[in-house]
Amino acid sequence: VEIMDKFLLLLLIILATVKEGALAFLASKSGGPCTTKNSRLLLRAGKNLEQLLVTDSVEGTGDTAKFGAIVTVNYEGFLLEDGTLFDTSMISFKLGYGKVLEGCDKGIKGMRVGGKRVLKIPSKLGFGSAGFGPEPYSVPKNADLEFRVELLSVASGPMSEAAANMGIGLNPKTVYLK
Repeated sequence: VEIMDKFLLLLLIILATVKEGALAFLASKSGGPCTTKNSRLLLRAGKNLEQLLVTDSVEGTGDTAKFGAIVTVNYEGFLLEDGTLFDTSMISFKLGYGKVLEGCDKGIKGMRVGGKRVLKIPSKLGFGSAGFGPEPYSVPKNADLEFRVELLSVASGPMSEAAANMGIGLNPKTVYLK
């Protein structure tokens, strides 16, 4: 009986390990952001993030942020490793055109106005090996990031685009922009 119990326990451990590994592998190969359902599996490995992790803390009810739209967001940027706040601001930009970090472009897509979202961004979709900037707004090289984002508005049309191009709502010290 004792041998059978040990065998069953070992079998359960093997099955759980295979399931977690398969989910993490599928999430990493999906090409899109990892959802909250499987993000904890990837974080448990204790390594740097491999892909964007998205968690909605509040689901919005307004217009949806789509590539090409002008979005306005409030955000806070933190170093994922130790939680250091490195930037906070409001910004308007054209979504999907590389005006912000790639991880932010991808992570904000699909949000609805009024929504709040946490983006855990791997270095390769953030500032990468270059890091960013002078103190006190510095981000170390290869740092994974966390952004807490609130979507304030979604707009389109020439007036909205002109406002975004002029940087209305931008903090001049922001590190969010490239």
